[in-house]
Amino acid sequence: MRNFRRSIWFSWPYRGRLITSVLCALVVAVLWSVNLGAFYPVLNLLSSDKNLHEWVDDEIALHSAQRDTLNVKLDELNKALRDVEKDPATPEKDKERYKRRIAAAIAAKTDEQSDHADRAYRYQWLRAKLIRHMPTDKFETFLWIVAALLVCVVIKGGFEFFNESLVGQVTNRTLFDIRNAFFRRVIRQDVRQLAGGTTDLMSRFTTDTEQIGGGLKVLYGRVIAEPLKAGACFVAACLICWQLTLLFVVVVPLALYVLTRVSKAMRKASRKALERMSAMYKILRETFEGVRAVKAFTREAHERRRFRAANREFYHKAMRLVNLDAFTNPALEVLVVAAVGFALLAGTYLVLTKRTDIWGVPMCAQPISFATLLTLYVFLAAIADPVRKLSSVYAKLQGAEAASTRVFEVYDREPRVEGNRNGPRPTGVANRIEFRHVCFSYNPAAEQPTLDNVSFTVRAGETIAVVGGNGCGKTTLLALLPRFFDPDSGAVLIDGVNIRTAHLRSLRKLIGIVTQDTQLFDDTVLANIAYGKRGATREEVLAAAKKARAHECIERKPGGYDALMGEGGSNFSGGEKQKIALARAILRNPSLLILDEFTSQIDQQSEADIHAAIKEFVKGRTTFLITHKLNTVPEIADRVVMMEHGKMLDIGTHAELLLRCAPYRRLFESGQSWRTESPAPLLPAPGPETPPAAPPAPEPIARPAPAPHRDAA
Repeated sequence: MRNFRRSIWFSWPYRGRLITSVLCALVVAVLWSVNLGAFYPVLNLLSSDKNLHEWVDDEIALHSAQRDTLNVKLDELNKALRDVEKDPATPEKDKERYKRRIAAAIAAKTDEQSDHADRAYRYQWLRAKLIRHMPTDKFETFLWIVAALLVCVVIKGGFEFFNESLVGQVTNRTLFDIRNAFFRRVIRQDVRQLAGGTTDLMSRFTTDTEQIGGGLKVLYGRVIAEPLKAGACFVAACLICWQLTLLFVVVVPLALYVLTRVSKAMRKASRKALERMSAMYKILRETFEGVRAVKAFTREAHERRRFRAANREFYHKAMRLVNLDAFTNPALEVLVVAAVGFALLAGTYLVLTKRTDIWGVPMCAQPISFATLLTLYVFLAAIADPVRKLSSVYAKLQGAEAASTRVFEVYDREPRVEGNRNGPRPTGVANRIEFRHVCFSYNPAAEQPTLDNVSFTVRAGETIAVVGGNGCGKTTLLALLPRFFDPDSGAVLIDGVNIRTAHLRSLRKLIGIVTQDTQLFDDTVLANIAYGKRGATREEVLAAAKKARAHECIERKPGGYDALMGEGGSNFSGGEKQKIALARAILRNPSLLILDEFTSQIDQQSEADIHAAIKEFVKGRTTFLITHKLNTVPEIADRVVMMEHGKMLDIGTHAELLLRCAPYRRLFESGQSWRTESPAPLLPAPGPETPPAAPPAPEPIARPAPAPHRDAA
């Protein structure tokens, strides 16, 4: 339960409320036992001709008389002990044996006398404090008892309400803090650590934290309240006959053994059920996000089978958890009923035989009455009820432990990309950016690294186009600039400073990024553009939109800048989304701009508008451009980097590469051939009413952990 204990520590700031809830639970437990104690006077009223006043007087007289009788017997025993000591005819060995026997009898009679004295005192206190105020008529006394019982129930209900309310407050505040801390830790982690696990993370943030909340609620509520109830009834039962009560609790070690064995299996089953739930979330997300592909390729039946298989696996794991939980309750109930029955059989034997011992073992100081035995049984049954309720607690606690393990498994991840709080803070690109012998691999065991000894230098204010076939490492190379991950060896330097040592937030503030996946939020257009700069004014947003050629299309929308984008920008066409994303980057006013296939899925008019905006915006900025449309390279890029299989083949102007780089020439000619042979697109250009086709997946920027750092800089 180590990880669940970590969740409990988040409740420490609310310990005042938790202590108050425990006090409320204690009052509830005391009133619970008091209410059950009313069973005894009611039995006495119904089973005798005496009222409570007469009954208590008789009990006082009985115990006083028995105490006096025991005094006489003690005097006789003490005299016998003195006589034995003075008798010269008795051998010393026999004297010692007689003295031990008499001393044991004196101790037993003394204990019995003390018991009668205590009982007489309690009855005298009861008469003085309570019974003397009650009516002498038996029916009126019964009405008083019922009225007092009702008042106690009302008071107990009030304290139960406050107890549950405080437990709910502590639980929900703790969950609030856990989710905030979890999100704060996760958002600090690297792109590489977070990529590819969206559904799993969502499951941990929702299902798992809710399960932790269920465990906390049970822990602060039932785990505290029910044992207090059982404890109060246990004390009351011990006051009646502690020997018979101990017969009831002998089953506790066996019950603990059963719970321990079940809890281990339940923890494992809970974790597997949560993992299956996460897998089911993943299938749902993939299916609904890719619903166009599903329907276009008529794969509905395949997806149904895939979901059914995942659902069946979750069902089997969940049923194992249910069966374990279902086994716990009857198993404990059998043990508890057996214990109660054992104690009741022993008590019944004492009542019927009027004995105070069983097989020579003392069980009570005096013979117990039928009313006393029934009252004892009521208290033992009342102990059994909280124990039975606690049997279902283990399922929730073990589920909470499994959920806590999943949450803190991600919570404890440390980002591989250090923030460098005290590192140098770059303010721009004054001279150059240098890639020096950069090597990188998503999978250290791969034969071919993603980037293999890439080296080149970019002058400040220069626009560089990075081109090559799919999977050649273009996106990975430029992802090193904002340090989405670091190279395995080599270094990236800005003005001679290794960015690995630079202050991370200052570095990223220099960079603006526009990708083919626009990543817009379900908020207003204004908020999406203003996302690029903290505290941006409306005037600044409008100016950036105008520079991005997005102002007119935004104004045509109902609501203008206050129009909602929809989930993923679904209310806007592909070209409009790209313009808004470009406006966001322009608002940031970056020194370094990265454009990654940003016009790959838009119509020609939108592409022309965006190109015009970019040509104006990149002046005086260092810009990296990834594109497959090489016809745009000569008018935008100063130089071109040709990549192939993770290596840089060549760098130079467009004209230079056409002359000396055969792979670049083939790539350029294939693009020209495609443009001449495809006079019209196969699908209409996306518009506001027809969302664009899903873009091809970008190169992955998160895969298994890289090899240990070997910085060559």
